[in-house]
Amino acid sequence: MRRFLIGWILIVLLLPFAAAWFYHEWDEKNSRIEQETSSLQIEIQGDGEYRLGVTDYLTGAVAAQIPADFEMETLKAQAVLARTCLYRRSGSKMLMDASDIGLTWLDESDRKQLWGISYQENNTKIHQAVQETDGQILYYGGQMILPAWFFVGNGMTRSGKEALGEDIPWLQQVESKWDLESENYQTEVAMTKKQMIRLLKQDCPDFVCTPDSLAMNCGITSVDSAGYVLELQVGNQILSGEEFRYALNLPSACFKIAFEGKQVRLTVYGQGNGLGFDQYGANSQAKEGKNYEQLLEYYLTGVKVGE
Repeated sequence: MRRFLIGWILIVLLLPFAAAWFYHEWDEKNSRIEQETSSLQIEIQGDGEYRLGVTDYLTGAVAAQIPADFEMETLKAQAVLARTCLYRRSGSKMLMDASDIGLTWLDESDRKQLWGISYQENNTKIHQAVQETDGQILYYGGQMILPAWFFVGNGMTRSGKEALGEDIPWLQQVESKWDLESENYQTEVAMTKKQMIRLLKQDCPDFVCTPDSLAMNCGITSVDSAGYVLELQVGNQILSGEEFRYALNLPSACFKIAFEGKQVRLTVYGQGNGLGFDQYGANSQAKEGKNYEQLLEYYLTGVKVGE
């Protein structure tokens, strides 16, 4: 009888705490559902097939696209960029295969491996950035855009018309002086002539050139007004700056080439394609007090953030 009374007393005492915990879990779950304005589901293929809502999917996408230690306003800007890309690709669909979206994405195990002991802190921070911009996307002239972004530039973003051959009104040349302060602003890459030839042949099987004639048959023939290489002659091939960049695994297509004996030295400026939203430059501005809407509207000419 005594044990029964003690058990009953414990149940009575703990019941309010259990109810409070249950209510908190239920309230948090439902408030999250209310905050997520889209019913779009993203199907993930991997070890097993599963589906995620927009918030959970974008948390993994933003984690893959930008350093987690950047300012909250920069992370919010990146969340808006990723969401805009997702919605633009999904259109009116309510179910989208992740492989059709075109965004790099990290699942939970990838994020834990990337961040280690900082996983909980970083994941919470990025999840917050996604939640606090819920439903917000980028428009130009009332139409949803397809945005572009990169990590750090050479001090100037590129014109879409010059870089892509298409006049995209929100991809205009914009000054980004903060890039010059980045430790990733300039990269020196060195290799032998033979190594360069081997890399080019891997990417372009028709490429023909000898080490002895490489210096005489390699030259930049066209650059855009931001300083990025548009075209160069190498051996028997005419390559775009981006083709050359990817073949040699260079940080960007803004580079200079110098030959010294058997060596090739490439000085590369910035990291990424140089188009649109400059993450490093935006983060420097966020530290100066700019909010995410101001960051986006600075780098993407004429855009507006809205739902």
